[in-house]
Amino acid sequence: MAFGRRAWLSLMARGTVLAAGARVRAVEAQPTPYAADPRIKHIVVLMLENRSFDHMLGLLMRDIPDLRGVTPGADFNDAKDGTRFYVTDGAEYQGQFPVDPPHEFENVHDQLAGSELAGPSMGGFALSYQRNGGNPASVMRCFRPEQLPALTALAKHYLVCDNWFSSVPGPTAPNRQFAHFGTSFGQVKSGIIWLGHGKGIYGRLDGAGRRSKIYYFRESGTFGMTFLGSKYFGLYGDFVADCRSGRLPEYAFVEPPYNDQADRTVAADQHPDHSVLAGDRFIWDVYRAIRSNDDVWRSTVLLVVWDEHGGIFDHVPPPRLPYGDGTPEIPFEIAAPRFDFRRLGVRVGAIVVSPYVNPGVNHTLFEHAAIPATVTEQFIGPRRDHAPFLRERNANTLLDLLGPMSPRMDSPDFKGAFPLAPARAGNGPASGFQLEHVREVHAVLTRDHPDIARVCDPTTVRTAPQVAAFLGRAMAAIDPINGRA
Repeated sequence: MAFGRRAWLSLMARGTVLAAGARVRAVEAQPTPYAADPRIKHIVVLMLENRSFDHMLGLLMRDIPDLRGVTPGADFNDAKDGTRFYVTDGAEYQGQFPVDPPHEFENVHDQLAGSELAGPSMGGFALSYQRNGGNPASVMRCFRPEQLPALTALAKHYLVCDNWFSSVPGPTAPNRQFAHFGTSFGQVKSGIIWLGHGKGIYGRLDGAGRRSKIYYFRESGTFGMTFLGSKYFGLYGDFVADCRSGRLPEYAFVEPPYNDQADRTVAADQHPDHSVLAGDRFIWDVYRAIRSNDDVWRSTVLLVVWDEHGGIFDHVPPPRLPYGDGTPEIPFEIAAPRFDFRRLGVRVGAIVVSPYVNPGVNHTLFEHAAIPATVTEQFIGPRRDHAPFLRERNANTLLDLLGPMSPRMDSPDFKGAFPLAPARAGNGPASGFQLEHVREVHAVLTRDHPDIARVCDPTTVRTAPQVAAFLGRAMAAIDPINGRA
């Protein structure tokens, strides 16, 4: 791909700030001229589930002073009887959220509180959880850095983006659609309404002669969302092998295991109430896979990010953008209040891992449309010309974070020694998130394998083991190349 002298000088100028020091001040969303980075051959995204920035990274202020994190006791939410629940440490790996914190569009509106004129107060998280049967103190608790050794090691050694927001103040589905398509097609709630909308960034890459792949762990949460064919998918073991052999495609989207497996593989997506420690181990495994091949490492940008906050407290009010996403405004009867796609969702954790970033924190405004925007800019062409939706065309890209430097070959001090966590049987009721996967995959079966769909009734799936069994059978039919047990 062409990369002229002017573009390279522009990259050098942008990178001098990063090279000189680790602290980068806030930058509003102002797209830069098209300039792919000739060093980067691979972009890898690992997207985890339903944890806010403060919850996962907020207490790292002691190690990264310029980080916009939290101090225990400094922020609070009131419960319905006026009791104040302050931000504290004390977050637990598992067992703290027997009730999944609510995070549908209406719930997030309540959590943001405030008014459109005054802006969000971030004062409704505790009350929202209490109203839904949970302990309001739980959504105000944060992890101490030492509890998450892999995440902490990467955050301290590479670049934390502390101004990354989910794209929609709502649940998983519309936020992940922004990551895959650059829009949610007008969706703000859970539900299957996006089918037939094309192949997103993956199809665009294919049309440009570039490769992409979604790597999943037995059960893909993306197959039913993107409606892509098998050629775009591989198993997680293939990702590890492709890193080692140098066969990694230009764009790789990595999915963690979403369900506990019969072979004792533990769900690592970090969706409440799955094990956060298992997710931390998985983050390290993805990093180690990329580091297994020096040539791959020298040519890769890895983004570790969460899709949305999952109803858990964050103290930074999400901003309004000067533009929507190019889809019609949602009518009042569907989304109350009327939503124009200008208000971003709650802030989530994001770490850019690359040999071309220095340790520190960056305050540039990002949201999930930055993912396809970055991939487009690097491997297809100017996002102003090649991104079909307004949010993606206007998004900042990760390319602006890369400095003019020799590739860093040093590694974090952490060597992969994780604390012990008590095992927990995954035989309880299925979560709403798991049941959503079941419905999505059944929709794919209905389209491609109607005979199988007729004998696979998703309404009979009620427990976590039933989810794993249903998805295992379905994936074997939908993706016969990869969908093996």
